[in-house]
Amino acid sequence: MDFNQLQTFLRVSEYGSFTKAGEQSFISGTAVMKQINRLETELNLKLFVRTATGVQLTPQGKKFQPYVRQLLDLLNTAIEETRRVRSDDKQIILLGTSLLHPADPFMSLWKELAPQLPKFQIRLVQLQEDLNSSNREYATLGRSSDLIVGTFDNTTLKQSFSAIQLGAYHFGIAIRSDNPLAQLDEITFSDLANQQVLMVPTGISEKNDMVRAQMLKAEPSIRPLDTNGRYDINTFNETVENNIAMISLTPWKSIHPNLVTVPLRTDVTVPYGLLSTKFPGKKTADFLHELTKISHEDGLSL
Repeated sequence: MDFNQLQTFLRVSEYGSFTKAGEQSFISGTAVMKQINRLETELNLKLFVRTATGVQLTPQGKKFQPYVRQLLDLLNTAIEETRRVRSDDKQIILLGTSLLHPADPFMSLWKELAPQLPKFQIRLVQLQEDLNSSNREYATLGRSSDLIVGTFDNTTLKQSFSAIQLGAYHFGIAIRSDNPLAQLDEITFSDLANQQVLMVPTGISEKNDMVRAQMLKAEPSIRPLDTNGRYDINTFNETVENNIAMISLTPWKSIHPNLVTVPLRTDVTVPYGLLSTKFPGKKTADFLHELTKISHEDGLSL
């Protein structure tokens, strides 16, 4: 007697037909009949009466049926509970990811460190923008995610969140692939002379403000075109539709298939890393502590 035979028994008792039960199991009616015959032989019980119009449970079959249901329900519960124990052995860390805040920069590092942090498991969650917050996806921290990979180059973020630096993003110019600038290996400020350049307004990103100041000092004819706050996917669509240049960062080079990102010649970079709330809770705090400790022992920069 096996699991499949018991499931087949319940299907036959429900549908009153070997053929219909077979359709539900994606096997032939003959195969179902053979399973039932084998089950009856092994149990030495007559479970069904075969008739010209189908099959019916015998008194023995009717008595057997509720026990089979209980047995299969118990088995399913045992499987689910066992799976839950396997997951509960690990502390689940929710890492937010989105187009503008991809988790890739950390996940490549996590592949190296995961074997040394066996009690933790990373679960990726899709970030949803909080349109009522000036920091949008950052506002999901501590709510739908424990951590995100993001930049932390302005005063607001530094005051509101904690960060472990992973590296630095570089500035580039995102441009439509048929624009002459897309053919360059590197773009200088002089290459942007007399052009509009889409970028966030001043006061949102200190690094962006530094690039703006460098740009206008080197080439006053450049005309900054401010977005309505931080970037969203519509910003990239606007760049394509209007065929203008846009200040971009390393993780955004593949967001739009019609855009090419060319490195911008500037010494300004934007620090990025794992961001958490100021008081992330014990689980997340332990993870960040262990992560930092292991990274330093392995000579990895965090």
